[in-house]
Amino acid sequence: MSRRVILWVGIVVLFIYIVIAITAPLIAPQGPNAITGKPLQPPDNNHLFGTNQVGQDIFSQLVFGTRITLLYGFFAAFLAVVISTSVGIVIGYYGGIIDEIVCRVIDVVMPIPMFVLLIVLTTFFSPGVVQVSLLMGLLSSIQGIRVMRSQVLAVARTNFVEGARAIGASDFRIMSRHILPNVSSLVMVKFVSSSQQLLLMGVGLSFIGMWDTTTVDWGTMIQNAYSQGGMALGLWWWILPPGIAVIGISVALGMIGYSFEEKFNPRVAVNRL
Repeated sequence: MSRRVILWVGIVVLFIYIVIAITAPLIAPQGPNAITGKPLQPPDNNHLFGTNQVGQDIFSQLVFGTRITLLYGFFAAFLAVVISTSVGIVIGYYGGIIDEIVCRVIDVVMPIPMFVLLIVLTTFFSPGVVQVSLLMGLLSSIQGIRVMRSQVLAVARTNFVEGARAIGASDFRIMSRHILPNVSSLVMVKFVSSSQQLLLMGVGLSFIGMWDTTTVDWGTMIQNAYSQGGMALGLWWWILPPGIAVIGISVALGMIGYSFEEKFNPRVAVNRL
């Protein structure tokens, strides 16, 4: 299967998830917290995936959970890309003492496992979904800064950048009009990979109850099924839907990222010749 086909399959799957998130009230009008049936009811015409331990429709929770899951995954990735791109371009272009300080801070923070650090921070501050997204985006940007800085160092030494500097172009114009467009492919790859990583990380944090458990997302659904005996009782309709949803979005983002690899990494294209 060619990378182009893989790209379009990933985009189509991702588009379906986004449409479900946007049209959630139309797909599941009863809402995720409404009690619409008997507890632990198996799938039927009124409840496609049955009900949970209090009689809430699992299908409705799955649909509305798409909104929250995509929100913290994409929002955190967007924040990480904005921070890493901005800081990476500035320190890569100017260098000097600021570059040294930022690199030393990154050297200290990067060895710390991000997921463990998030658990520690959320334990102390008990944040909500938005605050956790901010934390994930901020911490994820640290590694991205170093990658972006390396790319900017190479671009900043090219002839067209030196020419723009020679004719008196401002630093801001050089960074925004000459350097940023030349690292845009890296920005795109970083956003896709960060979305996949942070979405899974958010589901993991939600599963272990590191934020408001009344917020319905896929991690909360899996945790609820686990803690309330859904796995022990073999209630597949309670366990499988959120798990398959997580796998589906992760695979879709992975396919998109894989298809971008050839454009970003010239060695991939060379090996295919």
